[in-house]
Amino acid sequence: MNEILLLILAIGGVFSFACSVALLSLGTIIDRFPLGDESKRKRSLSSPIESTRIAIGIYWLLFLIGAYAIVQDSIYSLILGITALFADVLFMFTALVLSFAVLHAMRRRKVVVDTPVLQATPMPAPEVSTTPASQKKRYRQPVSNFMISALMKRD
Repeated sequence: MNEILLLILAIGGVFSFACSVALLSLGTIIDRFPLGDESKRKRSLSSPIESTRIAIGIYWLLFLIGAYAIVQDSIYSLILGITALFADVLFMFTALVLSFAVLHAMRRRKVVVDTPVLQATPMPAPEVSTTPASQKKRYRQPVSNFMISALMKRD
């Protein structure tokens, strides 16, 4: 059974490495994305590339702890390791999805900002019916039954 766990661990490591590279490149793209006035922007630990690097570092630390727990002989450490690795992989997948969503929103915002603003014309006031409520056409059956019977009618 340890061979199967080690194979899963190796597959998780390859997946994690590929996702880490993708997440770092997405963080770089998001950090370098032009937003207009760059003079007001501060580069700090909360900037996209730095926070992505910190998250990747914490991810790999937790991945190594989970991998170490899997190779131990205790059943409790095995459960702890599998849980930690599963949570790590879910974290990585969620980070990738959210990074793609942020990049998509930034690109869509840029397209919206670059389009010229059109002058809106005022809408005309809605017409008020002058016929009294007693003269309006009334159906003997509910509208839903009327629509169903109209749809079921064959020509």
